[in-house]
Amino acid sequence: MAGAFAIFAPFASLATNDDARSFAIEAAIPWLDAKKNPYHLRETWWPQDSKVGEEMLNSHQLFARIDYRFWVACSDMRAKISIQIYDEKGKLVGVEPAQKGHTANVRIVPAKSGTYYLRVVVEAAPGKSAHWAVVYAFR
Repeated sequence: MAGAFAIFAPFASLATNDDARSFAIEAAIPWLDAKKNPYHLRETWWPQDSKVGEEMLNSHQLFARIDYRFWVACSDMRAKISIQIYDEKGKLVGVEPAQKGHTANVRIVPAKSGTYYLRVVVEAAPGKSAHWAVVYAFR
């Protein structure tokens, strides 16, 4: 029996659900269900664990004149998280940032294509760290 477990154990992670991702998608639903010009959710997403107050940067290639929106959520609903977008020079460029407890989102319509940086910070959490995930969409 132990041999069978060893064979199937690597596939166990394929069946797990990421609560942080689920919360981020749930926060995105109003923009995805919009009657006029809805956002299209990408399958790409990324999870992370970070300490309270720790800045996490993730680079992402964005293209000019495409309307992007990023959502981040913590798996613990008692946490507080924020997200911002910076250009390659370190200038804050995200517009319409919104934070609501354990979820936050930001929108950007880049004037030029290039590498942009998403800055995520767990502002508060019941423990010393929190698990979170980012999803994004475009239109």
